[in-house]
Amino acid sequence: MDMTKLAAIAEATLLPPATDGAHQLQAGMTGLEACFRDVGEALAAAIGTIDRMAGGLEDIRHSLSPETAGAAVERLHGVAHRLNTLPSQQRRRAVEVETLTGRTRELRRLLEEIGTILDLLGIYGVNIKIASSGEQAFFDFVTGMDEKLDTGRREVKHITRELDQFGRVVNDVRAADRLLSEESARTGTGVPAELTDNANALQNHVGAVMRTTEQVAGIVRTVQGEVARILGAIQIGDSVRQRAEHCVTILQRVHDRDHAVPPGAVAHVERLVAAQLRAMSEDFRREVDAIVVSLERLVPLADELRMLLATQGDGDDGQILIRLEQGIAQLDSVTRQLCNADSRLASLTAFVSQTLGELAEGLVRIQHIAIDVQHISANTRLLSRRHGDKGRAVAVIAREIAPCATRLDQLGTAISTLITALTTIDLVQEGGSMGADASLGEPLAIIRAACASSSTAMARGGDEADRIIASLQSSAADLSNQLSFVETSLAIADALSLRADGVPPVDGEPGADTDALAELLPWIYRLYTMACEREIHAPFFLPGMAPATPAIAPVVTFDDDDDGLF
Repeated sequence: MDMTKLAAIAEATLLPPATDGAHQLQAGMTGLEACFRDVGEALAAAIGTIDRMAGGLEDIRHSLSPETAGAAVERLHGVAHRLNTLPSQQRRRAVEVETLTGRTRELRRLLEEIGTILDLLGIYGVNIKIASSGEQAFFDFVTGMDEKLDTGRREVKHITRELDQFGRVVNDVRAADRLLSEESARTGTGVPAELTDNANALQNHVGAVMRTTEQVAGIVRTVQGEVARILGAIQIGDSVRQRAEHCVTILQRVHDRDHAVPPGAVAHVERLVAAQLRAMSEDFRREVDAIVVSLERLVPLADELRMLLATQGDGDDGQILIRLEQGIAQLDSVTRQLCNADSRLASLTAFVSQTLGELAEGLVRIQHIAIDVQHISANTRLLSRRHGDKGRAVAVIAREIAPCATRLDQLGTAISTLITALTTIDLVQEGGSMGADASLGEPLAIIRAACASSSTAMARGGDEADRIIASLQSSAADLSNQLSFVETSLAIADALSLRADGVPPVDGEPGADTDALAELLPWIYRLYTMACEREIHAPFFLPGMAPATPAIAPVVTFDDDDDGLF
């Protein structure tokens, strides 16, 4: 030890330790306690900030999830694709509608022929009555025949009315498609293509934001865990405060003028306190250095978090949204017409399905009419044979009825073929329907709100990351400054050792020093609250002294994540 330090220590020992060393320790402890309290509060605030950031990230992920913004982006993309493929779909649908119209026109002609045949059969019935001269058997037969013919006429009229309504729906679809074509031609092909590009760009942007939130969330979890661990480690401040308080209490006791202690016992206790101070200082320096290193290691992580958030905050989603809005404004009339066309097409499709079902049922009834007419022809010939001259006149009419039955059967087969052909017509085609509402404003509003909330959360997260960095750097600096307490403690320990070196050690032989230590050392041992203090104390017991059981003897460590103080 150089002469300058020896002189300083010698000068320090000129003052009684009770007014010098104890007072210096007490003064140092005041600053130490305030510092660790502030650091603890700063770290606790950092934990709260990180928790809020984690919650904000979860909100972003929810707002941009496939169920919300993802679905809205998909809607924009789907409408844009539909508009791009609209001309080809219209051409295909026009062919199908014309085919449908031709088939229904042919079906109407067949039904008209069936009606004509039924009317002709009605005339044959009147002729049978006339030819039979009012013969009751023929009269009753014609009455039954008329009932069946009336049923057939009602069926033909019903299907004809359905076809009339069918034609009106087809005309509506043609009109809607014509308006849609005019609007599409006015808009041009460039706008739908641009809408597709912007919808794709926005979808990519949403995906990029989701990937960024995953990166940010990983960093947040790492920082969160590290800060929580450090928050537990700063219990060293409370440990050092307690150990320093014990040293102050011991020094005040042995230098209490009202309870004089023999010089040998004082020197023995001062050597003990010096040992406690050196061990405390070594532990404190080691722990604080480790905490400071941990805090400094977190700064790059927090800085990376800040840069990620700042980069995301400078994204181009705003420009994409503006371009989308402009494209949607230009396409508003087209999408409304497309919605109208889809609605009418849906009506036509539903009506076609319903009509086909009814036509199938009607076909069965028409086929029954053909069978009935065949029966009428056969029964008429049988009646003719039984009634002599009257029967011969009726037989002529019966021969005219037979071809009608054959033609009705042929017409039923033709109608069946037409119905089968109608079922193959695809009016909806690829791309489906946009539904009742083709407005693009709603999905855009959803996306805008999601992007705005994520941008705000990212910007706020960047500010909070800055605060975390500043808090960690400030805490590291404050803790580094507290290492001056180590120098103070070591200087006091050196002064106590130098003072005690001038007094011979107590050898345990009977005397005033031994008696005083027999009382003091167990009392001091019971002051301790940590195992490390008792371990340092044990060698200072005089021979024959057994360690007293301490009143409180918890074992405190500082490398665990468990935190019993906060």
